[in-house]
Amino acid sequence: MEFLPPSNYSEEKTFFMKPTRIPIYVSLFLLPLLYRCRALSDGSIPTPTMGSTGRVARAAIAQLCSTRNKHSNLRNVAICAAWAKREKASMLFLPECLGFMGDSAEHTLEQADRALSSKDLEPCLDSLHMTSFRRSLATVIESYAKRPDFEISNEAVALNNDDDLEQISIIDELRFIARESGLWISGGGVHTQALSTAFNSVDDGRESKIHNTHIIIDSNGQIKNWYHKIHLFDVCIPGKINLRESKTTAPGTKLVVCDSPVGRLGVTICYDMRFSEMYLDLVQKGGAEVLLVPSAFTVPTGKAHWHALLRGAV
Repeated sequence: MEFLPPSNYSEEKTFFMKPTRIPIYVSLFLLPLLYRCRALSDGSIPTPTMGSTGRVARAAIAQLCSTRNKHSNLRNVAICAAWAKREKASMLFLPECLGFMGDSAEHTLEQADRALSSKDLEPCLDSLHMTSFRRSLATVIESYAKRPDFEISNEAVALNNDDDLEQISIIDELRFIARESGLWISGGGVHTQALSTAFNSVDDGRESKIHNTHIIIDSNGQIKNWYHKIHLFDVCIPGKINLRESKTTAPGTKLVVCDSPVGRLGVTICYDMRFSEMYLDLVQKGGAEVLLVPSAFTVPTGKAHWHALLRGAV
């Protein structure tokens, strides 16, 4: 489901507004994963919660530390999926920039996934043919789903000539991982090429831009919906950080909710959280039951604002 946001969104008008509280009928299983992940205080895994529909829904939430190596990043996603499958989760939630962190803006533009269109919502698994890399991912999922612990081995990913590190599609590999593990996946941030109609290249002299895209994939590997980030992160803190996301990224224009095994999802990304009217609309107009805010916050702004902003959204 998609709908247009109000035309008068502004940070000054919405920053201190408090969205309506909503019930979340989900057991959040935090994968004690990969690098720095806030674990449950007693180290236990929570018991799944019964939702309003009478079904048990369990969500697995992963923290990653992605690099420029797509194969390594996706292998870590496959490990997360295996653990989530083992713990009987129905959906895996991944962070922003889950599959690739470019060395520069130009590098990110070069490595973006293809543009998405309405055809991507049509049932089609033709692009998920087996490659040596996917065989490796399948092996990882099968192996780690059987292990009783959360330890990670450092075996190399097997690659043949049919696997091109530079041309690999993060979204298609996520679709394969979803199908292989039987999980729904929330891919919290993948760079996709923007259609020329999404921006005016005359304004900034660029011939191409990308979208920061949050994609939802079902357990059959089908794309259910996606959201292009609306609010772009342009900030300059002298001596600490100078980022201008709008230099390479075209903003989205539609709010998105999507039904899933854990409830109706309100789909957003990172800097969106500063615009609370957006979340009011997702809940009140879109019927969202679970609000998603996958993020790759910078250290200075994260320390200052992250928890305060999230508390304000609930």
